[in-house]
Amino acid sequence: MPSESENSVQTAKKIATCLQSPDKKVRKQVFVDLQTFLSENEFSNQELRNIFSETHMYTLNGFRDKTELVREQAIKFMSFFVIDKLPLNDFYLTYVCPVLVERIGSVELIEESEEIRLELVKFLQAIILKYSNSEQLKPFLGDCVVILCEMVKDKHPAIKELSCRCVVDLAQALPRDFHMQAESLVKPIVSCFGHQRFRVRVEAVKAVGEVIMHSSYKGLDEAIVPMAEKLFDQIPLVRRTVGQVAARWLMEYRDRYSFFYKILPLLLTGLNDEVEETRIEAQDLWEKVGLQYKNENEKDLKDQIDFLLEPPKYYPKDIKRPNLGCRVLVQRNVIKLAKALALELTCWQEDVRVRCSQLLCSLALHSEEGLTQNLQELLPAMYSAARDDDQRVVVNIIRASELMGIFIPTKTWYQLVLPAVENGAHFGHLSVLSGFIKGTPQEYITDKLEEITKLLSDDTLCFTRKKKNQIELIKCVEAILEKFSEKSGSEVGFHLFKIVISVISLRDIENTHFTIDLLQPLYKTLGFPYCDALWSAYAHRLLIHIATDPKSWLVVTSQRCIFETILLESNSAFGENLPTIANILIQTLNPEADPESRLKTFWALSTAFDHKSVIFEKSDDQTAFFAKLISEVFVPSLVWHPGLTAEALRTMAAACLLCALNPSGDVDLFAGGDEFRELWEKLAPLLISLMEDAAYRSRQLAMECVAVLKKHACQHGVWRNEDLIRVYPEILKRLDDPTEKVRLCALRVLPEVFADPPEAFKEPNFRAHHELIIDTLLTHFDDDDKCVRDLVFDVLKVVAVFNCEEVRSKVERHKPLLCNQEGCDEVLDYLKQLLLQ
Repeated sequence: MPSESENSVQTAKKIATCLQSPDKKVRKQVFVDLQTFLSENEFSNQELRNIFSETHMYTLNGFRDKTELVREQAIKFMSFFVIDKLPLNDFYLTYVCPVLVERIGSVELIEESEEIRLELVKFLQAIILKYSNSEQLKPFLGDCVVILCEMVKDKHPAIKELSCRCVVDLAQALPRDFHMQAESLVKPIVSCFGHQRFRVRVEAVKAVGEVIMHSSYKGLDEAIVPMAEKLFDQIPLVRRTVGQVAARWLMEYRDRYSFFYKILPLLLTGLNDEVEETRIEAQDLWEKVGLQYKNENEKDLKDQIDFLLEPPKYYPKDIKRPNLGCRVLVQRNVIKLAKALALELTCWQEDVRVRCSQLLCSLALHSEEGLTQNLQELLPAMYSAARDDDQRVVVNIIRASELMGIFIPTKTWYQLVLPAVENGAHFGHLSVLSGFIKGTPQEYITDKLEEITKLLSDDTLCFTRKKKNQIELIKCVEAILEKFSEKSGSEVGFHLFKIVISVISLRDIENTHFTIDLLQPLYKTLGFPYCDALWSAYAHRLLIHIATDPKSWLVVTSQRCIFETILLESNSAFGENLPTIANILIQTLNPEADPESRLKTFWALSTAFDHKSVIFEKSDDQTAFFAKLISEVFVPSLVWHPGLTAEALRTMAAACLLCALNPSGDVDLFAGGDEFRELWEKLAPLLISLMEDAAYRSRQLAMECVAVLKKHACQHGVWRNEDLIRVYPEILKRLDDPTEKVRLCALRVLPEVFADPPEAFKEPNFRAHHELIIDTLLTHFDDDDKCVRDLVFDVLKVVAVFNCEEVRSKVERHKPLLCNQEGCDEVLDYLKQLLLQ
């Protein structure tokens, strides 16, 4: 009789033979029955082996079944049988692994069902874990690698993810043997780096990390670039995983000393990650790497460990200094890192530039003075990156410049940066320069400020209209002011003053915040008591500097714009530099100069003359200034020339003359009557001629100027009878002007002209003049406009003062002929009251 063991084997075989049934339900049920049979009975290892030997030809064939449900059940059964029941023995794997390779290990896809492929990979993972660290798995390493090479490339995300985990499990299961097949897995796993599911990318990074630990340098070279690209991943967990893998390589990879320069960026970049958790973890890992490196090189670093315990003198207080191991590790690889950074900072990909700029900050912080020899190679890339459209890059470049300024000797960077700025600077050069200046300790840079400011104040640099250049120039000024001291040199103040005034004068339309207020920190830092003192100290020198052929200035000429700012903003310094200003005005307002430039200068001068009490506060001889201005500027400018441009310039010149002549309480424009008479004789004919000008505004201004000049003449006691007779008829003519504004202006000016006439004009032999005046006024006294009638009444009041009887006689005679009876009555009443006084 057969033994019980033989009966069990036969029973199992009998059940298994039913797998040949054409009914798929029967085939599926066979696997269920076999699992039940094996679960409900206890078998020895030999019995289980016999059962496997008798049934495997049937059960493993179930992996090839046409029905998906049967294949699924077959996998579940074999997983139960091989993993849960059978003992460790490579005998079983000899039959199982070839079937797995057949189904999911070939280039041509045999197993079409994604779910079944996933179950097969799970089965493989279970086998790897069960046979981990055993000799039985070693012969099947090749099969496992073949399968995983294909499965990590599977389209199904879950299969990719699980396959990557299997790679890690396999490497850990056969640590001594995995290196023989490791490199063949790198390329397939790297293909998962671009998958849309972040968990697949995370597992792929982990898998590459494990594979490289068992690979030669070729595998590392193949993986390093794709790993670096994952630093730009949008998911923080992916970037964090890259850091974890890089830290492990830095501490455990057997050839790590030869490849530090390639691995370091993967971890250092994480120190500046956008996510705080990632930064903290990267910092912790980096500290561990540094400590291990220090311990491994304790003999070489003994002196530094024992004696260099304190940070450098001016180390930033807001930054924790990396440990010695971290610093030395970077310093020993800085040459290769700097070369790579210099190339990648100008990469066309935005994310690459951002990460490289972050890495540059870390490199500057760790290498400290060790970056000195590589600065020349880095600077061109930094200049370019400082112009980046992405502000994150710009901020990092400036921060790196500040750190370099702290650690790199001033003489070194000074000799490299300044020549680059001098040879045609764009705003990138200026950004980097401001960073270096800001970072360098005051003690080391104060004696270099004079040469730096001299360069920045050169006309080729500070006479710029480019928006960003102006912004960076002001940043340089601010950085220099922070480092300024009494030892900085006597020329620094003027150079900074020139830069600031140039930027204000030439500011871009978008730089509206660059106002005269920029001088506030300048005068305070330079030690002046108030802003006007700053102007007093440097305005004359700046005027001399810009006074190069003012006659040729155009409206956009930089010197003209600066001169305009001086006229408008210099306050009392204006009066201290009258001869220089006058000489420039004579040339720039020459009738042959550019018309648009003349218009702008006239406007600026008019605005300045509106504040005479301020601009002439400290002047010694404004009479000579005005005499020169009237003779050589206003007289030529009021001469008639044909054309609309000439007409506009006459109007502007007349307006400026009026502003100049308007009296100011505490400013005496003319020292005496003789000086005034000389100027009056020059102006009077031109102003009388201007009353006939085609531009109505010129006619108005001419009359207003005559009225103001009459006031000055009375003040100096030189208003003569012939002067009055010379001008009043021309003003009376303007009462018939076609422009209402001119007529009204004439009526407003006449009371001022007729007030306080010379005594000779009151005499009877000038009665004909009186009659002409009164008859002309009464003609307009009947105007339809009440405003005109009221103004004529005001003029008649003034005329009545020196010939009341003639006015009364004329009004009474004309009254019957006038419509304005009420006005005539008012005039007569006023005359009666005047006679009674």
